[in-house]
Amino acid sequence: MLAVTKLGLRARLPGSLATTTTTTTSPVMAAGRALFSTSENRAAANRRTQAAIRKHTGNAVRQTGKQPAPSLERAKLDPSKAPTFVLPETFVIPPLSRFPKQFKPLMSYLWGIIRVKSLDFLLARQYRFSSMPGWRQKPLLSLKKAPLIAQTKALHRQMNEAIASGDAEMLEKIVDSYLYVPLAVNIEQRPKGRTCTWELVRYNKEPRIVSHKIFPLQGTKDKLLWQVTVSIASRQRVVEHERGRVVPGSEKELDLVENVVIGTMISNETWATQTAWKIISTVQPMTPEKWEREQETVKLLAEAGAGSS
Repeated sequence: MLAVTKLGLRARLPGSLATTTTTTTSPVMAAGRALFSTSENRAAANRRTQAAIRKHTGNAVRQTGKQPAPSLERAKLDPSKAPTFVLPETFVIPPLSRFPKQFKPLMSYLWGIIRVKSLDFLLARQYRFSSMPGWRQKPLLSLKKAPLIAQTKALHRQMNEAIASGDAEMLEKIVDSYLYVPLAVNIEQRPKGRTCTWELVRYNKEPRIVSHKIFPLQGTKDKLLWQVTVSIASRQRVVEHERGRVVPGSEKELDLVENVVIGTMISNETWATQTAWKIISTVQPMTPEKWEREQETVKLLAEAGAGSS
């Protein structure tokens, strides 16, 4: 997994994983956890954890034993302020080696890919067509890939830099609230004098869009969720510091593939974005096993929606 030639480490150790991995965890997060991995640091971190959670969730009634509830009334009044989630059937196609080997499961899996990708394509084009002010006028909703990829790359870089530098204020501006809380707590738990730096060494491949969804927000007439998943294959370097000095042996270079989900909310009346683009999560490829679980979840959501209507 390590590729730190400067430190004399081999690119692949016997029995280790290949140098390129698909991950849902940024390497700077792994370094952040290592900063308080000793028993003394864990004890100090645990004493600060609840205070950090209260600080970043706005919950000031810890003694009641109740968990902080989302502001449903605020979400009803302004859905753009509601926390976002990864839309169901966000299908990132895995390597061919992960496809089913038997004929019937393979056909079912391929049909799932075709159905999801076709539906995503048609819905996005439908909304693009609907955004045309007139028959011969340019659509107000642009689906061009280059700006979306550039936006994702910028947010990905900013997020890792903010985590590394411990800038929780900046982090809050670029990640969704559900993702922000655990990241902010991680920053709070770092022992004094310990920091880390993050660097994007290079892109191993050109980032590309692997999922593109526009979906109506349930309970509203004019709000749409717009989510884009971009696959970022890159080499990243993380270095730990203690009181301004590099911790010996802490420099790590990793080749990673991250499927970064960014999202915003748009109005289907003005077709303007209602919120800034933010990172919602990172997701793993949709393996056949994950696809089966996803279908069960979709079925439950459909039943719940039918029951509430």
